[in-house]
This record gives sequence, C-alpha cells and structure tokens, in this order.
Amino acid sequence: MAMTAEQRERLQAQVDALKKRLEIDSNDLDYETHLHTIRTLQRILDKEIQRSND
Repeated sequence: MAMTAEQRERLQAQVDALKKRLEIDSNDLDYETHLHTIRTLQRILDKEIQRSND
C-alpha cells in the first residue's frame, strides 16, 4: 500500500526534527537513538519514493 503525500511529509518532518535534536542532545544514548530512528525513517521514505517511481 502506497503512502499518501501527507504521510511522506509527516515522516520527513520527523526526520528533520530529529536531525535538529542531534545537535542538542549530547547524551550518547539519546544521540544513538535519534540516529537509529532517522535512518529507519529515511529508509522507509526512500523505499516509498523508489516504489512510486517504478
């Protein structure tokens, strides 16, 4: 099932917000958690973009 444009925008907004948090959170655990979440969300977005281009 394909994502709606709104869903993609929400995921991208979450990624952007987490990237900003990386600069603020100096705690190693928080940083690694944010980084992992960013990578996961970015993978989802990339797969959705690829699927929509096929």
